[in-house]
Amino acid sequence: MNIDFIKKLYKSRLIKSGIWFTIGTFFVQGISFITMPIFTRLLSTSDYGIMGVYSTWTSVFTAIITLGLVATVNNAKVDFKERYNEFASSILFLATIFAIIWLIIGFLFKEQIASIIKLNSILVMFLIVQSFFGFVVDFSNAKLNAEYKYKKYLIISISSAVINTVLAIILIKNIKVDKYYGRVGSLLIVAVIYGTILYIIAMKKSKKIINLQYWKYGLAISVPAIVHLLSGVILQSVDTVMIHSMIGSSAAGIYTFAYKIGMIMYIVWMACNKAWVPWFYENMKQKNYSDIEQKIKYYIMLFSIMGALLIFISPEIGRLMGTKDFYKGLDYVPLIMIGYYFQFLYSIPANLEFYTKNTKFLSLGTLIAALTNVVLNYILIPRYGAAAGAWTTIISYILLFLYHYYISLRVYEVRIYRFRPFLYGILSIILSSILFFIVKNNWIFRYGILILILLILGYKAKEISKKFVQK
Repeated sequence: MNIDFIKKLYKSRLIKSGIWFTIGTFFVQGISFITMPIFTRLLSTSDYGIMGVYSTWTSVFTAIITLGLVATVNNAKVDFKERYNEFASSILFLATIFAIIWLIIGFLFKEQIASIIKLNSILVMFLIVQSFFGFVVDFSNAKLNAEYKYKKYLIISISSAVINTVLAIILIKNIKVDKYYGRVGSLLIVAVIYGTILYIIAMKKSKKIINLQYWKYGLAISVPAIVHLLSGVILQSVDTVMIHSMIGSSAAGIYTFAYKIGMIMYIVWMACNKAWVPWFYENMKQKNYSDIEQKIKYYIMLFSIMGALLIFISPEIGRLMGTKDFYKGLDYVPLIMIGYYFQFLYSIPANLEFYTKNTKFLSLGTLIAALTNVVLNYILIPRYGAAAGAWTTIISYILLFLYHYYISLRVYEVRIYRFRPFLYGILSIILSSILFFIVKNNWIFRYGILILILLILGYKAKEISKKFVQK
């Protein structure tokens, strides 16, 4: 690959933003992975399980309290290009009103809520506060992403991740019992500090805090999508909550550990998606359908190769990150990664539904998949243990992908998705997974196959890069 080609490649806004958002995402999540050996040694499996349950409920509370208003960011960038800052400040103020109402409700009924979610009343109040300020940070980062301002995104993401980790270690070491409070405390403190700063910055850019047009626009997108967001959280995290309830906090801790390892696949997808969505929206508006269709094919190909690579190295990552108390979860990791792969696949047609504002279809599909997951978990976890949670998630995501692909063919007048690239991707990840389970205990064969995958990736790299550079 010559220097001129590299320069041309880097000039592509999709590639350039993709590179930096990937670096930022991997750095932030990388800190989380690098410090996993520290936290798995500072926290018991029970403490780790409570942290997993707390994280799940944080996602649920965020969606409920703010009505999923972060989902409006990309659409508003297209529809309110010249008034984007006004829109942002107005939506943040609307979310503030909701947060105050929920803070009052939480204070009055904290004991009842604590009984329902199986966490103590102190954590209930922490959840409400962290959910709002975490939303402010997520909203601000999503806005920077939509504006391709990756440098500011990197500064916020990296600095907050470093401070969060250091503070968590200090707090945990100074707490004698219930050490999970140290991790919860660091998350809360950092969210409040960064959320407050970003909130003030947004309000200074535009003092337009009450605008019924923006509120109506935002709620028209977010309210129909709230079921989708909540169902998505349930689909992704209900396993941990149900394992905690049915088996115990220790089993939930082991499963949470496995999920954090498996989330490497999710991190790769999230980084790619941060670059993909703004590019997709712009090219949909310009009706560059053939370009979109071509890039989807190579997008799936590249992600499938990376997915296979991650599955093959998952045992070593798991052993590096945890202690023997957590090793039981290593068998769950490849299954969790497969589930995340199908999440990547369904996100491609789902982006079209977001673009066309057909969020009612999103909500219905995710609700069906989430309910499927809950029912299967209820039946299978007591019989087969925590491993059942990983299998039920795979089944639910496959169902969700098929649903969204079907819907995508009917919400837009032009067909931009063909099933063949998706089929090739599915076959490749299934064959890779079967091969992995056959050779997983023979590291020589496993790494021989891994080298072959890397050679294929290297061979295809220039071809794929050229396709992304082409207009």
